[in-house]
Amino acid sequence: MGTEIDDIDKEIIRMLQDDARISLRRIAEKLNVSETTIFIRIKKLLEKNIIKRFTAIVSPEALGKKITAFILINADPKKIQNVLNTLSKMDDVYEVYDVTGSYYAIVKVRTEDQNKLAKIIDEIGLIDGVISTETALVLRSIKEENRIKI
Repeated sequence: MGTEIDDIDKEIIRMLQDDARISLRRIAEKLNVSETTIFIRIKKLLEKNIIKRFTAIVSPEALGKKITAFILINADPKKIQNVLNTLSKMDDVYEVYDVTGSYYAIVKVRTEDQNKLAKIIDEIGLIDGVISTETALVLRSIKEENRIKI
């Protein structure tokens, strides 16, 4: 791991990944340390960007985002930064990756229906620097994991 963390930090991270709402008191009890120690350690993990933020994991389908797709993007190498910046600002684009291989970027899209997906694909195609796209529609999700194993 890039930044040194000890076993207590690792346990704190594991507990927070299981339940980000767990109380400092409960973590302290489980690790047999003070609440102040836990508070300080979490603060340092946040400052070091080891813990990026606390958030709720929401069901996209329950909120109407029934379509998930991955769009692979071929771009002009001289304009890739513009492409990545523009993609990052699009509402239904949830993940943007700058990648190696046959494509320059891969994005994960979640949207309401196929018509909306078609509009997003068209919008991506109009970004200055995009040469072509290929879309993979997700039929079913077998595994989606937000936890990092440590």
